[in-house]
Amino acid sequence: MTVTADAKKRVVLPPAKPGQCFDVRLSSDGRMVLTPMVPKPEPKKLIGKLARQGNGFFLKLPKGYKLAPDAIERAVAEERQSR
Repeated sequence: MTVTADAKKRVVLPPAKPGQCFDVRLSSDGRMVLTPMVPKPEPKKLIGKLARQGNGFFLKLPKGYKLAPDAIERAVAEERQSR
């Protein structure tokens, strides 16, 4: 495949997706090697707020939101493993 840069130094890569990032490596012989970058995972969205009540902490959820106990266990386990 051959591509040509325009006057503003833009190049169109047909297999590339919009917004896709590439690592560019320039070799001593003038070649450019493009390597697609793997996007970082997005942070998890917070659903509730941790509130202190008496001597303990409780998770306050928005009205109508139900949270399964096994989902809480998985989230806590993932958080502990990430540290």
